[in-house]
Amino acid sequence: MRYAFVSDIHGNLTAWNTVLQDMAVHRIDRIVCLGDVVGYGPQPAECLRSVYSRVHAMVLGNHDAVVGGRMSASHFNDRARRAIEWTQVRLGDRARALFGDLPMVLKGHGFRCSHGDFTDPAQFRYVFTPEEAAANFAAVPEQLLFIGHSHEACFFVTGESGAVYKIAPQDFALEEGKRYLVNVGSVGSPRDGDLRACYVIYDEEKKSVWFHRVAFDMEAVRAAVRAAPGLDPEDVQILRFAAARETEPVREAPDFAPAAAERASGSSAAGDVEKRLAQSNARLRRGNRLLVAGCALLAVLALGGAAAALSLRSHKALIPSREAEPLQSAGRPSADGNLLPLVAPSALDPVVCEPYQVLLSDRRSQRLGYEGPANDRHPRLSSDSAAAGPAVFRSPPVLVEEGERYEAIARVRFSDGDPVGTFRMELVFDDGSGAPKRLFERDFAKTVVGRSEKDMPAAIRACPPSAGWLTAIGSMEKKEKGLPASGLLRVELSGRFAGAVDVGAVSLRKKQ
Repeated sequence: MRYAFVSDIHGNLTAWNTVLQDMAVHRIDRIVCLGDVVGYGPQPAECLRSVYSRVHAMVLGNHDAVVGGRMSASHFNDRARRAIEWTQVRLGDRARALFGDLPMVLKGHGFRCSHGDFTDPAQFRYVFTPEEAAANFAAVPEQLLFIGHSHEACFFVTGESGAVYKIAPQDFALEEGKRYLVNVGSVGSPRDGDLRACYVIYDEEKKSVWFHRVAFDMEAVRAAVRAAPGLDPEDVQILRFAAARETEPVREAPDFAPAAAERASGSSAAGDVEKRLAQSNARLRRGNRLLVAGCALLAVLALGGAAAALSLRSHKALIPSREAEPLQSAGRPSADGNLLPLVAPSALDPVVCEPYQVLLSDRRSQRLGYEGPANDRHPRLSSDSAAAGPAVFRSPPVLVEEGERYEAIARVRFSDGDPVGTFRMELVFDDGSGAPKRLFERDFAKTVVGRSEKDMPAAIRACPPSAGWLTAIGSMEKKEKGLPASGLLRVELSGRFAGAVDVGAVSLRKKQ
């Protein structure tokens, strides 16, 4: 069974229809709505009608509860209160009856759903912190919990140690001995800095959870708000967030439609037609020349200004060219023990490198690009000056347990000779108690004494030293007695340098 969990649609019919189209691509068996179908948005009745007809189960949200007469809007902030009062007038008795009868909690096979906090669902408390998530884990027994309400996509995880960690949205597979609380984000009014609609897919057979984000037509939302009498655009939350992120118009646009009394003028003689055709063709040729020149200028800017284009992107990372799989984590290694995914360019976007992160200290002098032929491309970190801050290539975090020991291996290639400055590999551990701890750092070398290629993970072997790749390898020795607590472990490649560094592969393996 493949479930889709949606939440906080908030009367945004445009976003909801976009998510429906996306769900059709992923062969969803059941759709579960976690509440707040209405409130804020300009099309509450239309949205509720579509949601009611499409979803298989619903729980009550706090905005829905106000419409259903089950709570007061007096504790809402002013904008939310005005918006829900506007919404109530546009919904009839059937809507009030529906919301008056919806459950607060739903249970499935191994999972439980609520709009907000599970300790007292009728209070609609938010879950923002690991401490709040811990109270929810203590309140209910299921391994997998789904909520909405905060409009912030993320998940919390806890294991045998009892420590709870908050993790940014990323796909994962359920592991024995661990529990998860997943906030599925918002379809119609996200607040986590990403304007795209967000929802979550849970594959019961594969025991995997995937976050999906889908861009929707914000201008269509504005048009719907303009067509909604009495609705103040300032009370529509998503439009306020969009206004701070979107490009402003560069000029006022006139009405290009013909006036009601406008008609064609001029002679209908054949000679006039030929003259006008000649003039039109001349304008078209001039336009084509300008278009070609403009394309050439854009090409130059794309090459010469690559640094700006790359650095302005959010620091995301490489998606393998094959179909993306859920992130590996401790306890579910690949066949050769590697807990990290491949480092490979995305077929969809040549600028990102998910799920790895690239952090640049100086966007004017540091760049992220790619190097190599299409079938063997690698991310390249470039820096014009060793005086700039560090450039960092960071692996996704891996959940690890107390007492375990790990080995990190990475391969890079320095372009145009060795860079001026430093570039090293570090193993970083974060137990959530404060500043992350750097367990060890290693330099890159041409050879590694005492280690043969056949002992390396497949991802590392794919970048052989014979092709110029250098290796850094480090292990937590027995004398270190393993990790002091459960937490998150990651590999970082970083340095202050002048030159270019191609990243080939990164590996993290558990030591026996």
